[in-house]
Amino acid sequence: MNGGGRTTEGSPPARTAGSATVQAQALLPMIWADPQHMPEQLAFFAVRRFGPRAAASVARRKQGGPAAGDDELRREAIAHGTHMTIADGAVLGGPFIVLMPVSFVAALLSQARMVLELAVLAGRDPLSEQRVADLLVLQDVYPSTEAATEALREAKRRPPGGRGRIPRRTRWSLIARMAAILGLVGGSGKQSTLRRVVSSLPIAVLFLVGMVLPLIWVPALAVIYRKNTLRLGAKAVQYYTPGAAGDLLRHRKRLTRMPRTVGVAAVLRVFALAVVPFAAAAAAAFAGLRLAGGFWGTCLIVLVAASLLAATLWFMHRRSRR
Repeated sequence: MNGGGRTTEGSPPARTAGSATVQAQALLPMIWADPQHMPEQLAFFAVRRFGPRAAASVARRKQGGPAAGDDELRREAIAHGTHMTIADGAVLGGPFIVLMPVSFVAALLSQARMVLELAVLAGRDPLSEQRVADLLVLQDVYPSTEAATEALREAKRRPPGGRGRIPRRTRWSLIARMAAILGLVGGSGKQSTLRRVVSSLPIAVLFLVGMVLPLIWVPALAVIYRKNTLRLGAKAVQYYTPGAAGDLLRHRKRLTRMPRTVGVAAVLRVFALAVVPFAAAAAAAFAGLRLAGGFWGTCLIVLVAASLLAATLWFMHRRSRR
């Protein structure tokens, strides 16, 4: 079998239903049951569930464009992976902060599927357990495949599903570690306390602002996910096909342009929705409405209420489309 290592067991057919968001909901109980091995459980799950789909996606692209070269196929895989990470990883703040674990895991699974597709294009077996170690190295969880393989020996392959009843501190530390792997805060490796605090400031500010204006999470995370997923894609190409990395980087503008249209459209939609709360606050204030705290208190109350209403409608719209 190409790529070495034993094949992960029980992989479903390549066309089984379920997006990364749906799969994230299936994976989270395993993470709650084995929180100390969160990256390992995520990598195991990604290879089991998305290995066959990665192979099928590559086969469909080759069939749809028989004249496409390997470089073009790699760019398409990275562009598609970036788009899916943005789409599956969008999360709202405010009342929807409970969805953050699902959102982060969905983004990580979308990135993992992209890496598996690049592995397939390099002639590697996407079902091999060696791909699990590869993912952990590419995510900077471990410095080498040897270290990752050693750590995998201590992780359960299929832990019994937990119910999420773990200490709150442990839950938040897991969310922080997911954010680090995604590149939202610092890095997933070892860092000094000061460096970790400094690197966490931007996301902390975003979190606080998002409690008042939940929709700000959508364009902000879209920008961050796009940048870090493209970086991960280039790193995976360097890892699996070193000779092709230079060509990929030379065509970086062409590569990044492909998912940009979707990102711009999402930002424009969010901007349009964000205007509504400010317009409602201004209308209430200048109409003489006074709820509490005079002029500014009324503006703040109406702004927050209208923002949460707009966020709720946006969330319900996305959920109905799924």
